Amino acid sequence: MLKNQNTLRSIDLGIDGKLIAIGYNPYWTSKFDSKIEKLELNFLSNNGIMVPLILSNIVDYELYPKESKRNKNYRINTIDLMILSPYLNPKNAKDIYDKVKIEIIYDD
Repeated sequence: MLKNQNTLRSIDLGIDGKLIAIGYNPYWTSKFDSKIEKLELNFLSNNGIMVPLILSNIVDYELYPKESKRNKNYRINTIDLMILSPYLNPKNAKDIYDKVKIEIIYDD
């Protein structure tokens, strides 16, 4: 996504722009790793301003559509990140995770 300069949008977070940098800690090799402490995405907005987005405690993700990756036309349209929310009391909350939805808009 970074190489192709696709536009990413999150209506919930008010982000709409080209992804220009990604940083994460610790190195996240697969979905089977427990969590990523910090994910930083830097966007370039339409008016040329760099907008940083820092997400903490990501424990899971889902890619949509869930098609076969062997298909040559396979494209991810949406990424849902599940984030462990430190502010929710697990006894009172139905779900202790927040979801962040990021849409990918292809230029072609």
